[in-house]
Amino acid sequence: MPDQYNAKKMPIGELLSTTSPNIGVPEWQRNYSWDTQQVETFWQDLTAFSEHYPGDNVNDQEYFLGSIVIVNNGAQHILLDGQQRLATATILLSVIRDFMKEYRGDAATRTQQKYISDYDDAAATNSFKLTLNRYDAEFFRREIQEERVADQLEPEAQLASHRLIRKARKFFLNKFEEKYHLQGRGKPAFDWALRLRQVLTDHVSVVAVTSTDEDNAAGVFETLNDRGIGLSTPDLLRNLLLRRATEATREQIIDCWKSILEIEEDANVEVFLRHYWLSHNGDVKTRSLYREIKQSLTTQNTDSLEFSRNLEQEANTYLEIVTARDSDPDLQKLLQSIRMLGAQSLIPAVLSAYAVGDPEQKKRFLWALITLYVRHNVIGGLENSKLETVVFTVARTIRHTHDFQAGIMALRDLAPSGESFRDRFKTAQVTRRDSARYMLRELEHAKRKTQEVAVETPDRVHVEHIYPLEPQEGQRWANHNSEVNRLGNLTLLSARLNQQIRNSPFTIKRPYYEQSDILLTSELRELESWDAEHIESRQEMMSGLAAGIWKFLD
Repeated sequence: MPDQYNAKKMPIGELLSTTSPNIGVPEWQRNYSWDTQQVETFWQDLTAFSEHYPGDNVNDQEYFLGSIVIVNNGAQHILLDGQQRLATATILLSVIRDFMKEYRGDAATRTQQKYISDYDDAAATNSFKLTLNRYDAEFFRREIQEERVADQLEPEAQLASHRLIRKARKFFLNKFEEKYHLQGRGKPAFDWALRLRQVLTDHVSVVAVTSTDEDNAAGVFETLNDRGIGLSTPDLLRNLLLRRATEATREQIIDCWKSILEIEEDANVEVFLRHYWLSHNGDVKTRSLYREIKQSLTTQNTDSLEFSRNLEQEANTYLEIVTARDSDPDLQKLLQSIRMLGAQSLIPAVLSAYAVGDPEQKKRFLWALITLYVRHNVIGGLENSKLETVVFTVARTIRHTHDFQAGIMALRDLAPSGESFRDRFKTAQVTRRDSARYMLRELEHAKRKTQEVAVETPDRVHVEHIYPLEPQEGQRWANHNSEVNRLGNLTLLSARLNQQIRNSPFTIKRPYYEQSDILLTSELRELESWDAEHIESRQEMMSGLAAGIWKFLD
């Protein structure tokens, strides 16, 4: 069998300066994803290596950064693995370039022309040593690779990856500014920057695994994922769709995915893909999601552009759902409730409802989902996998049949009965703060018969433990763990008052409760003391209210 790949160890500087044609990230590869933790580790490793081998001691030393995989298709070296490391190295080189310019412009120019870009005198254009994928390339070029001029306007950071690129550059800028200030700028600072460039380009090495077999690139890409390199479902799916697309539709697919990736700031794209697939097809385990999607697309010969357009449309809907935005105030409150409960397992069914339902159908269905979740999970403490199986099946069914009533009946059949719910409520503990806030909010509204007091905002209204979560010395109850998170021991209080009395005993807290306009809290002023019997009594009262709140509509 002929060799399809060869491997060569080389410094990063050699890789960037001599690889011809230049290196490019394929469209299906992930966007730039390194956050401060990875960038800081990169910096600390580099500077620690430099300090460990001062002066000429570094000459015969190297710091191994790992392997990269590239495929030479004649027009470009396609980078299958290693883009985060090479992109971060380029970001650092751009900062070195800019700080060198303070003392010696020619050194800055050489850094630019050797490691960042090539200038074509005849065409009067730059080509770049590293080109990121379509979503990041333009921003990376303007933010990092082009030489900076005075009063240069920053490009708009439209994607999460753009903000990470800018964040990485600012991290390095701050490190350089600190060092230049300590060195008094001038030649000492320049010499330090020159040394760091030398270490990065001449002594940080990689093993470059290269091939000329472009047809094998996609297979290598998937193999890397199977072997734990960490490629995500969105990466792999983009790869699959672009491979199966016609040349005429590739640009449109890339544009669709740009919109999909834009939700990343508020919603995880990989989670969206799983919820989308569950909504259409019922249950699937996360680790097998890509393989299942791939098998379905290839078996049914699904058109890549049509699938991408559908994904784009539902990604925008998904963003509205998970951020609880809707022009209908009733639907918005229902979405906020799901968000407060942290009920991620309900989202696929909500996505189906938004795809096929009218506003009234959506309201009834979302309330049924919330009622099931509160009865089954929050209060019942029952097995979440059973709820997921039913909810995901209902999601698929209503998407295809539009039969909301049958879906609601399936949810009702799984939910604990009203009597069972009330009995369990009497002793329930809720440790998740936002879930407790939601439960107390609904109890307050039921008690008032109006909704004139807003208790949704965590920065304004806190969950207060009447008997403290962390009691003062000598005040801890013997049955602390069984009582402290019971709903009867929880109430709502303004953030300002909560901070003042957080760990105080009841006798100190009571005057503050009088100041609250929340009935569940202000009523506590009538008590002289607080003990387990009061918790029992208060939670008994709450259970009666709860039975009338979390019920399925007729």
